[in-house]
Amino acid sequence: MIINSNPGDKVFVSWSGGKDAYLSLLLADEHGLKPVCLLNFTGLDGRSRSHGIKNKTLRAQAEALGIDLVTEEVTWEGYEHGFEKAVSAIKEKYGINGAVFGDINLNEHHDWVKKMADRCSLDYNLPLWQMEEKSVSEELLNRGGKALLVAIRNDLVDEDWLGMTMDDAYIQYCLANDISPCGERGEAHTLVVDGPLFEKPLQYEKGEILRSGKYSLIDITIS
Repeated sequence: MIINSNPGDKVFVSWSGGKDAYLSLLLADEHGLKPVCLLNFTGLDGRSRSHGIKNKTLRAQAEALGIDLVTEEVTWEGYEHGFEKAVSAIKEKYGINGAVFGDINLNEHHDWVKKMADRCSLDYNLPLWQMEEKSVSEELLNRGGKALLVAIRNDLVDEDWLGMTMDDAYIQYCLANDISPCGERGEAHTLVVDGPLFEKPLQYEKGEILRSGKYSLIDITIS
């Protein structure tokens, strides 16, 4: 765990809609930080860059959590510029001085977070840093969180899991197949639909499965 902000500091949470971002939000709140908005980056197709989730779905999720969602449209090539632009606007609007990220153990992610935080004059926080990968998924379940598996690498994870709730059976499936239970290396991505801080559970409908290369994702519509 890396917590550089002080209790009472206003922060934004780098937001994918998945369990790692959600757990980081919970832990930041428990450490006395004040998450005032969620920051998500979308592609030209209106889906989140990280998990392929529709912007409308993420907005419904943020509304259920009672926190503003800020989105910035970026290309992969212009990601760092888009990050700086979005953070500048957030600092002016919300008066934040820190950021929260859901990275767990990839050193290149830590280095990128530190670089961008320094560039944007932010304190950075990694509440899940160095947490054991199985424990990350178990932490969500132990806290009563519910997450749907919304994207997978279909060369690693059976497509039958798409749209299913991440549970202990999925964790055991991952361990049996030498797959990270928390998807830290892109094996699978999630969308949290209920848990602490939610004012009400999200009501959702499962849509079509979209396939592109080695990835498959399922459309989730909030009803």
